[in-house]
Amino acid sequence: MTFSSALFRDLPPKEEEEFRKWARNKWTPSQKINMVWHPVVRQECAKILDEHIRKHVRKYDAGTLDWNFAFADMTVAIELASDGEVSEDEQLEMAIEHFWEIEWERLTDGKD
Repeated sequence: MTFSSALFRDLPPKEEEEFRKWARNKWTPSQKINMVWHPVVRQECAKILDEHIRKHVRKYDAGTLDWNFAFADMTVAIELASDGEVSEDEQLEMAIEHFWEIEWERLTDGKD
């Protein structure tokens, strides 16, 4: 248990679902995440962010052996392993994780 989660009460399943629904109805990936929100709400925001990035990340061929990926105003090139063992799907997952970490840091001001 983290210090942050120790400050919040456990939710019964019905209330947890209500908190998740609140996040889905009220929060968008363009808004900051308030650190006083219950961890269940923040977890749902993280899921929403992941869905948003997955929907909007784009892959493009930059004319090299590597694939480049773009999200919002960011791009990242994922280098192939020297043995060629990293598939396009694995490269895409690495790019999504990269963009997610940057966006989460921005939305939480690095506090979560």
